[in-house]
Amino acid sequence: MRAVYLVGACLMVTGCSGPVDLAPTAHVKIAEPQVPMTTNFAVPVLMYHRVCDLTPQEEKSRFMRDLTVSPADFEEQVKFLKEEGFTFLLATDVADALRMGKSLPVKAVAITLDDGYRDNFTEALPILKKYGAKATVFMVTNNFGKAERLSWANVWEMSHSKVAFESHTVSHPDLRRVGDDQLWDELVKSRQILEVGLGKSVTSLAYPAGEFDNRVVAMAERTGYLSAWKKGGGPVRPGDAAEPYLLPRIRVHGRTDLEKFRTRVMSGVYILDEERRDS
Repeated sequence: MRAVYLVGACLMVTGCSGPVDLAPTAHVKIAEPQVPMTTNFAVPVLMYHRVCDLTPQEEKSRFMRDLTVSPADFEEQVKFLKEEGFTFLLATDVADALRMGKSLPVKAVAITLDDGYRDNFTEALPILKKYGAKATVFMVTNNFGKAERLSWANVWEMSHSKVAFESHTVSHPDLRRVGDDQLWDELVKSRQILEVGLGKSVTSLAYPAGEFDNRVVAMAERTGYLSAWKKGGGPVRPGDAAEPYLLPRIRVHGRTDLEKFRTRVMSGVYILDEERRDS
């Protein structure tokens, strides 16, 4: 009854003589801003490992200092990418675009983390979520259940937060130094473990320590991977489609300050700008 009185009051005050439309206002869908796309992309694929603060003992190790990016630095880097307008991609987004001849955003980046350290969940994930960033973890499947490594519970939660999981072998050996049988198992079993656990296809491989030879590359293709990633090189370009098992990644070290980081991630933008000026 109160609603009727209110409507009546409205008619009396406004002098309305026609019917009043009480239907709810339809929601207007605001179009997302269009991201410029190109088939002539140059996408830096960044290679991380640990994201944590070093212990006093680890501070003494050059290897650990190199392997580890602090959470503060990682956030500064992801924030920079967000503020500079980069579109975050998965490693397979880039590889699939190469294989299928698809376009990618003119300004894009892919974050990858190797091995499966637990800090990828406790430290990196909250930062990725804060800035709406995607990432790919190349997982060593023997690391499940080990101290300071990801658990399946961590992986399941991460996989629902824009984080994909791809293969980094079973036990992280130098694949050049193992026999054919072990090489087969390292590649096949790691993919099977992830696919069964996640219920998703695993199509991409990161070579442990970035090491490979012709035999390893041939086995990666033979065991069903669609792409594989090495260490080193610049941004991924369309020409890399000719060698999908030798895709480049750009390493981010613990000693990579923001100026060095900027130079590395902006390399793709610089390349495209240079080509546009020359055309």
